[in-house]
Order: sequence, then C-alpha cells, then structure tokens
Amino acid sequence: MRLKAAATGTLISAGVIAISAATGVWALSGGLYGCTRADEELAPTLASSSILDTHPSQTQMEHERYSGCDEDDGFAYAGQHYRLTVSRASVLTFYRKAAAEDGWRLKGATPSPSPAPGSLAIDTSALCFEKPVEGTTAHLAVWFPSDLGDSSDDYGLEIIASHDGTAWC
Repeated sequence: MRLKAAATGTLISAGVIAISAATGVWALSGGLYGCTRADEELAPTLASSSILDTHPSQTQMEHERYSGCDEDDGFAYAGQHYRLTVSRASVLTFYRKAAAEDGWRLKGATPSPSPAPGSLAIDTSALCFEKPVEGTTAHLAVWFPSDLGDSSDDYGLEIIASHDGTAWC
C-alpha cells in the first residue's frame, strides 16, 4: 500500500512539473506576449486591402506599403502614406465616402486630434472606421503626421486588427 501511494505521489509530481514546463514554454513563445500565428497571417490580408490603394487623384503614393505584426501589443497592421497635395478637409471628405463604399463603418472623427502640449498622444486618428476582416474587427485610421509634429506634407492610412480584440484606431 505504501509503495502504491509513493508511486501515485511521484506520478502526480511529475505531471505537475510537466504542465508547469509546458506552460512556461507557451508563455515564452508568445502565449502571453507578442503576435499569435493568426495575427501574423492576417497582416498580408490587411496589406492587400483595396482601401490602401484608394486616394484622391491629386495625391501621390509615398514610400512602400508596410505591414507586419506588432510584437509589443500583438496586432497585425498594414499601411500606406500619401503626399498631401490637397487640403486636409478634402482628404477627410474623400475617405468618408471611399471607406463607406468599401464597407467600412465610421466609428469616430476628430478632424484635428493634436495632443495638448506636454501630453502623450493617445489617438491621433482624424477618422476611424471599422470593418469585419477574417473573423475579427479591423480598424482603418486616416491620420496626419503633422498632428505629432512631423512632416506636414503627407498623410497615412493604417489598418490594425487582432484576433484577441486588442486592436484599435
């Protein structure tokens, strides 16, 4: 009887150690941090979104399209920058219409979202839209680097999505 109890205790201890080790490996490999495989696979889908190619005829594409997965916050993203050759108001009017035609729903608008002097920028999206993409909610932001004190002659479109719901505009 005593031998059976010792064997049972040893098996339970070995099981607890194995579960603890597996949990540690899972956590270190991205289970608690970083991008999931689903979000890594979502980035190319976001990058192929037609809205990123849509722009006022007077504007010009700047730089290459970018995409990836943010390891710090665990979301997929894709974006495109354009040379600002029309007024900011014209860009905002254009994307309100173009995004709606592409199935995006306006979630919020802040035409001049510059952060207050000395404060952190929380949300610099002039326009924020939502749309279902591959089983999750994608967020499309129209933003202006000048709101962060950067170049005043361009604007950006960025799509962010995450299967665990941590994406936002």
